[in-house]
Parts: sequence; C-alpha cells; structure tokens
Amino acid sequence: MTLVQAKEVKLLTTPITDDVGILSAEQITKLQTIISEIETKTSAQVFLYVIQSLEGESIESYSIHVATLSKIGQKGKDNGVLVLLSVGDRKVRIEVGYGMEETLTDAMCNRIIKNIMIPEFKKGDLPNGILLGYSAIESVLLGEADSNPNLNSDYPDGIGYGISNENTARNIAIATAVIIVSLIGYFLISENKKYKRKIWLEVLYAVIVFFGLLYFLPDAVFYFFCLGIIVLNLYLLYGLWEWFSYPLAILSLLFWIPFLGYSFHAERIVLFWVIGVIGSILLIIKLALDDILIESYKKFAKRLGLTGSELFFHSIAFLSLWFSVHSFLNQERFFYILYYQGIILFTLYGFSISVFQKHALRYGITFLLWLSLVAGIFFFWPTGEDTSSQIDFSNVFNSFQWFFCLVLGYVLAKSIQVKSWKTRALKYGFISLVWTFGFSIERILGLTYTFSISTFFFSYFSLLLLHFFYTIWEESDGGSYSSYSSSSSSSSSSYRSSSSSYSSSSSSSSSGGGGGSFGGGGSSGSW
Repeated sequence: MTLVQAKEVKLLTTPITDDVGILSAEQITKLQTIISEIETKTSAQVFLYVIQSLEGESIESYSIHVATLSKIGQKGKDNGVLVLLSVGDRKVRIEVGYGMEETLTDAMCNRIIKNIMIPEFKKGDLPNGILLGYSAIESVLLGEADSNPNLNSDYPDGIGYGISNENTARNIAIATAVIIVSLIGYFLISENKKYKRKIWLEVLYAVIVFFGLLYFLPDAVFYFFCLGIIVLNLYLLYGLWEWFSYPLAILSLLFWIPFLGYSFHAERIVLFWVIGVIGSILLIIKLALDDILIESYKKFAKRLGLTGSELFFHSIAFLSLWFSVHSFLNQERFFYILYYQGIILFTLYGFSISVFQKHALRYGITFLLWLSLVAGIFFFWPTGEDTSSQIDFSNVFNSFQWFFCLVLGYVLAKSIQVKSWKTRALKYGFISLVWTFGFSIERILGLTYTFSISTFFFSYFSLLLLHFFYTIWEESDGGSYSSYSSSSSSSSSSYRSSSSSYSSSSSSSSSGGGGGSFGGGGSSGSW
C-alpha cells in the first residue's frame, strides 16, 4: 500500500516567498514598501506565500500550519497575517492571527478576496491582484477602510454582479429544467387520489423547490425574479384595461429605477431617462389600443372646442414652456431661450397637419416673424465680449436643419395624396431628395466638402419603414384591438498560469517574530 504524503510545510524566512515566480523585481519592491509601512505603523507582520499546488491539501489547514511553523507575528500580540496563493489550484486565503481578528475580520478578509483580488485573478493578472489585496489590508489595519467602497459592502458593484458568475447562463438552464421537472412531478402527484387537494402538501412541495433553487442556484433565481417583474409590468400594461391600471403600470415601471440602481449600481439619472423613454413608449402603445380611453379623451377635447390631436399638441406645447422657465432661471441667454422654444413649438405644430389645412398662412407668417426676431436679437442685441463666444453655432445650425427637414418632410408626406405604389414610390423619392439636400445644406453653402448619397437611400428606407408601421397603425385603429379594451456577470476568461524562472529574493523587512497564534480567523476564495 502506498501512503499519500501530505504537502511539506515550508518555513518562511522572509515576508515574500514566491515559489512560482509570478512577481517581478519591481512588484516585489512595491510589496516590500507596503509590508514595511504596515509593520512600522501597526507592528503587524503580513507574509505572502505563493505556491504552485496544494497537492490535495486543504488550503485552510495548510495556511495555519505554515503560519504557525514560520512564527508570523509577535508573541503575545498574535498580530501575524499570511496571504497564501495556490496558482495551480486557483485558490487564495488570508490567514489571520488571533490578535488581529477584531480588525481584520472574516467578513473583511472575504471582501478583500472576493471584491478586490479575485477580479484581477480572473483577468490573469495575479501580481496586480496581490498588490491591490495588500493595499486593502493596509487600509483596514490603518483604519482607512471607509475610503474603499470594495471594503464597505459584500456587493460593491451591486447584488446582480455579486451573485453572477461565469456559470450563470448554465445555472439558469439548470434551474429551468428543475422547474419543468418539478411541475411534471406536481401534476403526477396531484393525480394520485391520496395526495389530491391537500393544500399543505402543495405548499410544502413548492417551498422545497424554491429554497432548493435559492440555495444552490441563487443567480438563476435572481434573474427569474427580474423576468417575473417584466411579466408583471406587461400584465399591468396590457392585461388590465381599467383606469387604475395606468397608475399601477407607471409605478411598476418606476420600480426598475431603484431596483437596477441597487442591483447593478447603475446611475439613477441614466435609469430615469432610459426607463422613462421605454415606459412612455409602452404607455403610448396602450393608450393607442384603449378604445374606451380614446373616446373619453375625444369627448373631453370636444368640450374644449378642440380635436383630439389639437388638444395633444397644445398640451405638449404648454409643457415645453418648462424649458423656457428653466433656462430663464439658469440665466441663459435670451437668444437661446427664444430660439429653442421656437424650434420646439414650430416642430410640434408642424407635425399637426391640421395647422396646414386650416392655418397654413398664419403658421408661415408666424414662422417668418420668429425667424426675423431671432436674427435681430443675434445681430443687434447688445452683448458683452465674453458672452458673444458662448453661442454654439454648430448646435444651432443642426437643430434648425433637423427641424426644417423633418417638418417639411411630414407636411409633404401628408399633403401629397397618392393612390398607387408607383406614385407613392415617386412621392417618397421626392421627400428623400428634399431631405438629402436639407441635410447637405452645409455642402451647398460651401461650409464643408462632405456629401454622401447614402443620405438619400437611408431616408428612402426610413420612409418605407415608417409607412409600414403607419399602415399597421391605421389597420389596428379600425377596431381589431377592441376586444382588448373591452375586457377588464459576466463571464470571465479562464486563467492560465505561466511559470517564471524568477526566484524570489530576500526581503529587508523583518521575518517572523515570536510566533503568533493562528487558527481563529481568515477567509478563502477560489476563481
């Protein structure tokens, strides 16, 4: 019988022992500086031991044996710390002496390993992970842990990233299979007369499955929860057609802002705009499908002496005045306030074809008066030398360019009536040509030398796509949706270690002291 020999416990005579040779001379110098700084200010001794393999030994027990044999720390103070890294096993441990447990706690060691060292190890950068880990240890021992967000939370990037790993996609598939099998098992059991209609048994069955998934596959449960929230959003938006479904739908959409902010530490202001845009689109689609609400809206507009579209555009125009008020309070130039407010208003009413059918002359005269007023203020309004350079001519020109092309294109599309695809193709070609020249006005004026014919093809394709959606919209407006309204981680790359012939040099820092006691604290991790 062959006896399995345990890995030999090595006596560490210097604070840095690199048996694999992953550290360069420069990196060792940096580590020595940190180690000396820690020992000078706290008297604690922090050792590093890098090995190729544990040879089947437990990293917890092996690190205790090495730290005890090497007598790391001062006798009576038990203030030694050993960072053990097994490259081949992809494991790391921070072993803490009894005297350091209240400062370098298990939770803090776990955060150093999981939040700081392992992310670098997964990138294949072991030396940088060690350096960052040592800097974190120094911060904790010097009482400066609050300055590092990675040391203040078990999930510094959010719980979503914290529980995700390179196997998350596979875990979701496994969890899905478990749920399917559990449902099949439930239906088979429920068919048995002995277990039929026993609510307590069904609840117990569901609880066992849920907590089993939560314990073994927490990342999959988290993303199932996200999927459930999406389903709830869609149900509130399109499953209910009562008045109270709208405030409930808005609240369910707003839930995503704090949820994603907490789960992935996403910027709140970005989430506000993204969720706002997505939510607005979903709500507008629901409004377009809700026949009862549309009829109520039309009746309300009629009481005011307006059509539905006129009330809509007047309401948006009134809300746009917030822009002017906000700009005025921020002491923006009057030119900007008048110009951009005019662009907003003329764009809104330009997209209301009724303006051109009833008040085209008024619209044109008002537009010319506004343009003349803006030009007069620009050329003749007295301004200081410092403020004259603040006007961004590029943004002003581009905004007017977009306004002119889009509104004119819309007016042409609604004004030119066609009855066949042949004439419609010519119509869209004409509008595309107008857009091409409109967006190339800088080239025509000689301000630039770039001109792309691709603008024409992109415009033509966009018009065809818009026509398709418009056709679908018109067909749906005919009552095909009335039945609805009437019813109430990331994966990380694999690390491959490359051995170096570099052998670690002796450190000028002090070696093990009187022999601190180990075995009461620390944390381990693998990647």
